[in-house]
Amino acid sequence: MAGFFNAFWTALSKKILSHLSSREFTMIFRTLVCLMLLPLALFQWSWISSWHWWELTAASGVFEGGRIWLLTTGVKRDYYSTYAFYNLTPFFTVLTAPWLLSEAQPPTLVAGGIIIAVGAFVFYRMGRWSWPGFIGAIFSTIAAVLSKKALADSPPLFFTFWSFFVAALILIPLEYLEPKYKKGTRGLFKKDWMEILPVAFLSFLASLLFYVALKYAPVSKINPLVRANLLFGFFFSYYLLKEKSGWKSKALGGGLIFSGLILVAIA
Repeated sequence: MAGFFNAFWTALSKKILSHLSSREFTMIFRTLVCLMLLPLALFQWSWISSWHWWELTAASGVFEGGRIWLLTTGVKRDYYSTYAFYNLTPFFTVLTAPWLLSEAQPPTLVAGGIIIAVGAFVFYRMGRWSWPGFIGAIFSTIAAVLSKKALADSPPLFFTFWSFFVAALILIPLEYLEPKYKKGTRGLFKKDWMEILPVAFLSFLASLLFYVALKYAPVSKINPLVRANLLFGFFFSYYLLKEKSGWKSKALGGGLIFSGLILVAIA
């Protein structure tokens, strides 16, 4: 379900990105999600004195903010290619989780992660190289690993709020430092916040599901399963964005990804 909501908000964001820069969108987007998380964070409030936990949470927030910024930057240029490369995350997770988190890696899990990555490249055949998608996959892997470490010592919603708070906070001062020619075509208005609100709500739902699952399950399994968003992304881009070129190859890539997801689920 987290993959569904992630793909949905990403598809809806493309229209908004036509008049806002990626950083402007990300700043408003993450601030709104953070505000939605605040009541739940208060419900799970915990006084944590460990400086190591705060360091992990702050670092995860930096990579989380960077991940969303990279994703929206890529989507603005090429929705399909960005999502294809971004969904290399399972491959990077399979490589890093045993080393950094000492998680078990059964053969079916490794095979599933590789097949998902291959499926993503089949999507790419009909597009172009996407640096934002590729680097975003690395950022997503790092953010997930840091989050998993921090979640070991805190309630999931309390951690998610603070991580997202940092993600929003690091983008605010950049609004005043960014050159004018890199900003959106008309600047920021109050109605932009209302336009992004439903998109942020979908991300809020995705975040709740993802971080609660990440608290109790291995990141090497959760990250690949969330890649179902590429399947939903294909559906949304075809029907909502009318991006129909090369749909047969993209459907083949989707089939490979679905096969990989099954292997991960039974691992």
